[in-house]
Amino acid sequence: MTISVLVIEDDEDMAALLRRALDAAGFESTHAGTGRDGVEMAARAQPSVVLLDLDLPDADGLDLLPELTPIAPVIVLTGRRTEDAIVTGLGLGAEDYVTKPFSPRVLVARIEVAARRRQPGVPAPTRVQRGGLLLDLTARTATLDGVPIELTRRELDLLAHLAARPGTVVSREDLLAAVWQSSAEWQGAATVTEHVRRIRIKLGDPGWIESVRGVGYRFAVPA
Repeated sequence: MTISVLVIEDDEDMAALLRRALDAAGFESTHAGTGRDGVEMAARAQPSVVLLDLDLPDADGLDLLPELTPIAPVIVLTGRRTEDAIVTGLGLGAEDYVTKPFSPRVLVARIEVAARRRQPGVPAPTRVQRGGLLLDLTARTATLDGVPIELTRRELDLLAHLAARPGTVVSREDLLAAVWQSSAEWQGAATVTEHVRRIRIKLGDPGWIESVRGVGYRFAVPA
């Protein structure tokens, strides 16, 4: 299966550099110079992965994430290095975050990881219920005591992976591999920590996911 990548980047030189690297890796690439054009092209073309610059002439890339992430995995590609920008992007559903300047080989590897999340032929996930928490990965919904919970795609996958293994401690590295299909070589374990933090807030009770110091996390229905 050929991986198709939509580059949303207003800098023409950077866009050309990216497309050369993508073409050399055997990917199909397209380019949009503005945020609105990028959203329209993504909806029309349904790319495997979107590379999104944050500093666009007509929009902040962070504001586009809620529209783009339901369509395809989004890798944020930007010069912003602040922790707040990274945390916000991941919280809005970004798949990954790459700062400029970057290694083309590393970027290609991250694109391949992101694209595998959407490949056909992956067995359809099932429903997971623990106490009043119901996760339906086929319908992509979550409810707690019958009340819908708004989770990003990654948050839902992470919570379901833990909930399917109640009482079992799962390391951050194993979660990166199972949920992100990545590794600590490409993504920091802090990615998992931030997603767990946001899930706890949305569930309204940190007791659903217990921290095991120095190891990882364990799912447990709160008392």
